[in-house]
Amino acid sequence: MVTWMQEETEGYAPRDALTYQRLLSQTVPEDKSSPPGAAPVVDLTWWSVMVELDGVSIDDFASAVRADFPDDMIVPAAYDAADRAAAKARQFVSLFARQSVLSALNNTQNNYGVLNVHLGMATPDEWLDPGATPPARADIPVADGTVVVGVIDDGLGIAHELFRTGPVSSRIACCSILAAPPLPGTNMATQGRLLMQAEIDQLLADCTFSGLLDEDLFYERTGQVAMNTNRFDPVAMRRSHGTHIMGIAAGFDPDVAEAKRPIVCAALPSPVVEDTSGISLMPALCLALQILGKEAERFKINGTPAPFVMNFSFGNFSGPHDGTSEVSRLLEDFLCANPDQKRWMTLPAGNGNLSQCHATLQFEEAAADGRRDDAVLDLRVLPDDMTASYVELWLPYSASTPPPDYVSVTVTAPFEDSGGTIEAREGQVHNMLDDHGQIIGTLIYTFEPAPTARGLITLSIEPTASHKAGKPLAPSGLWKIEVRPVDIGADEVVECWVRRDETLPGYRPGGRQAFFDNPGYQKFGPIGEPRTVDPANDPCPVRRSGTYSGFADGPSPLVVAAYTEDQKMISLYSATGPVTHTPMTPTPMRDGPDVAAKGDQSLVLAGVMSAGSRSGSYVRLNGTSVSCPRVARLAADQIAGWSGSGRDWLSHAITEAPFALDSNTPVTRKGLGGIDVDVDWTKPSP
Repeated sequence: MVTWMQEETEGYAPRDALTYQRLLSQTVPEDKSSPPGAAPVVDLTWWSVMVELDGVSIDDFASAVRADFPDDMIVPAAYDAADRAAAKARQFVSLFARQSVLSALNNTQNNYGVLNVHLGMATPDEWLDPGATPPARADIPVADGTVVVGVIDDGLGIAHELFRTGPVSSRIACCSILAAPPLPGTNMATQGRLLMQAEIDQLLADCTFSGLLDEDLFYERTGQVAMNTNRFDPVAMRRSHGTHIMGIAAGFDPDVAEAKRPIVCAALPSPVVEDTSGISLMPALCLALQILGKEAERFKINGTPAPFVMNFSFGNFSGPHDGTSEVSRLLEDFLCANPDQKRWMTLPAGNGNLSQCHATLQFEEAAADGRRDDAVLDLRVLPDDMTASYVELWLPYSASTPPPDYVSVTVTAPFEDSGGTIEAREGQVHNMLDDHGQIIGTLIYTFEPAPTARGLITLSIEPTASHKAGKPLAPSGLWKIEVRPVDIGADEVVECWVRRDETLPGYRPGGRQAFFDNPGYQKFGPIGEPRTVDPANDPCPVRRSGTYSGFADGPSPLVVAAYTEDQKMISLYSATGPVTHTPMTPTPMRDGPDVAAKGDQSLVLAGVMSAGSRSGSYVRLNGTSVSCPRVARLAADQIAGWSGSGRDWLSHAITEAPFALDSNTPVTRKGLGGIDVDVDWTKPSP
């Protein structure tokens, strides 16, 4: 088809909406090697996709699509008959579709009841079972005090001793492994495999020899490690993010034989985790939430679903940051999906405080001659960056359609005398070309409809390095982004973010984070320490404020910052609020995290201890990702006895277990303050 679709042979995840637009606009070319008159080549790639349906049921939507495209869409088995029959005002649904369906759904005039389409990754055929059917789900009676703990992450070492009650008995009630071939004959999962507790116990027994568990063999049989492929398997590493997080949230020494904390978990495909921008994550996240939500509902205390605490230690830099993004609404829908089950969720505040990836632009009133000064952002694009870089400029909220032509944007590449310009109007696209006529950058305007109701100008910059011959490369250096006011008021703000792009620890290197590098940005204080808050009256547009995760701006999740214990300070990287407030921002509005929990021991001893990828191993990781499951663990102990909301409980819990932080720390960084959660793996739950 096109070269950017052929760069990965297994689980390819594109990086942005511009790539998706190119995908959907392509037609499959005639196969020149075929005899004259032969049928054209048909693209049979299955793409994961999340759609937002407007007032139609999944059954009605699927029937309408299949009438036009009989074999080009799969509704996952995670949706049972009741799910498929329910017609909701709006609902997110994860699907698998081919290009013919994607092109039809992407049309704003489609007749299928689809409001939005969000593409994920090209899913290998061997990961899919189109014939899977919704599994029979019997209730699981449990004792009072039982709380289901859920984790969605990557690299889940489910055989670790902290998740077992004995050598061959697991506390994992269900594990969805999305990046694995389906188990033959099970037909329970459309993507990957669904391992239930009995199957995990049997695998533990089959892989135990002379009283010792062969964990490499175990993970090979679960499908989590495939040494004979070029797939990256995080659980094969000494340290994996998901195992560490789940150890904090739900780990217990096997001698405790803890039975009141069953675990349901989902292991995300490594390609969508490696795409740190978060763009290709949505369909996999939507599917994982659907699977785990259904499994958690099975646990019944006297006929009522047991409480459910979910930890999702992921975040991003991009998005509107106003509580209206797709991921924020998806998480809110999940928390409210079953009114009979109490559900809480913990999310990290983010790690971008010092990343220089956020800027705010305001323009003074016009002078007497009508002139207004432009604003300029200097974007530092690094050499040897093998992934694309993106900048999002979110325009003010507008109740009118079309919105005002707020600004125009001109981008100039390094060593170039002229650049591309677009205005904030529908249909505005500009491709920047190199000397060979290849696209090295793209400017595009789109309008995000209600509930966001804001315009978005996106700058896409090609990688600056590649191992592939002939690939267009963008120049590294300072890219100038000039924003000219047109119809924007002095009290209105353009919010700018550089999408996260750096390679995660343990993953193959390639991404190098672009950042705003304007003159006047004060990185260090008077004695050389990093500045963690913006100086007062700082004229520089590059801000630490507003670096708060774009996933964590909904009204219900418990959002956790990180503190460094020995210094009694918020960790340097821990992101800062506030979120962007618009008339569509849900209430209660949040100006930052709810609380802060331990993310580091000290400035020189980063991180906290938790499970490594193999039993008996314990490693350190830091970040708001590891402070967040500490609160999830405490929430699991107290959710059953609290009648109010999760955030109300957290405001009470911090008074019972306070951790004193520097009194000068702003609320936008610490929330209500520090909370002292001691993770003791030998302590049974009440």
